[in-house]
Amino acid sequence: MKSWLNWLTNIVLLVVILLFLFVLIVPRFFSTRAAVVLTGSMEPALPKGALALTMAVDPEEVKVGDIIVFKANSESTVTTSHRVVEVLTNGGLSFRTKGDANENVDPVPVAAENVSGRIFFQIPQLGGMISSSLGYIRSWFGLAVLVALPAAVIIGTTIRDTTRPRTVRQKRLEAMAKRRRQWQSFTH
Repeated sequence: MKSWLNWLTNIVLLVVILLFLFVLIVPRFFSTRAAVVLTGSMEPALPKGALALTMAVDPEEVKVGDIIVFKANSESTVTTSHRVVEVLTNGGLSFRTKGDANENVDPVPVAAENVSGRIFFQIPQLGGMISSSLGYIRSWFGLAVLVALPAAVIIGTTIRDTTRPRTVRQKRLEAMAKRRRQWQSFTH
């Protein structure tokens, strides 16, 4: 029973580590950016809570049907992801956009200089999980659990191992050596 629990714990930890590596390393390696979809304006193509990966794009290459990431104006800090429904070239390059779930086209065209990228991949619900995890870790309680709990486990097991009678430690070491010998005889 205990070995199954250890295996399950290791598998869960491995999956969590791989997900964080995917979210942190893949975007940097491929010059992309990850963003969490906060609204349902692009559903079903980009569901709320999805993790969207964007890649920088030359505005000249944007075409109708692309989902672009843009700021409403150069001073804005909020980014929006909508589908291009029309490319406008009169008076400079700009784009008319619309959210898939919205009835109307966005009222103001997006200037080419405000486009920061194009969405090329999304993972449903992963962004919401990451966002809530980061929110939890940023709280005092979450930080305490993240730091204090592992520290308490390490300190507790160290104290237990150092205060345990020598005979118990010796038996444990002998059992480990016996298992190692059995494993070596099994593999050879």
